[in-house]
Amino acid sequence: MATEIAATTWHGNPRPVESFATTVFDAQVASPYYADGRNVPVHAHFVTPVPLTDLAPAATIDVAGPAVLVEFTLDGLWPELTGLQILLTLTGTAVGNYDETLFSPVLEGPVEAAAGVAAAINGHPELTATSEGQKVIVSALVPVTAITITTLTVV
Repeated sequence: MATEIAATTWHGNPRPVESFATTVFDAQVASPYYADGRNVPVHAHFVTPVPLTDLAPAATIDVAGPAVLVEFTLDGLWPELTGLQILLTLTGTAVGNYDETLFSPVLEGPVEAAAGVAAAINGHPELTATSEGQKVIVSALVPVTAITITTLTVV
């Protein structure tokens, strides 16, 4: 797992946009610059709209449903092959419920992970999903009348 090295708050100009930068140690790799093959650290940098409360991946339900629009928030860092199990129960569906386990392809921050989850949910013909920062918003398309987040688990 990654280790946090630094956390910085940026205040943007000209409008007051607040962002949080986190630098984490990712791995030790053989340096291509040294002939003796010594290892050097590799760091990953992430910018998030809220400070990372913990480096461990987490998913929190904001609006569980049943509703036409449900929301959940991702937090922490998502290492390669970390999974998110999602079961959305759909009322009035012609195709069936959304039941997937999605895996992070690389070490990602919560903003990138949320965008990837939203893109995957968009593959269901009766759902549309968007991400706003770390939040994923899922809405129903006709004939679905309601969505319920039944399972949202980091695996």
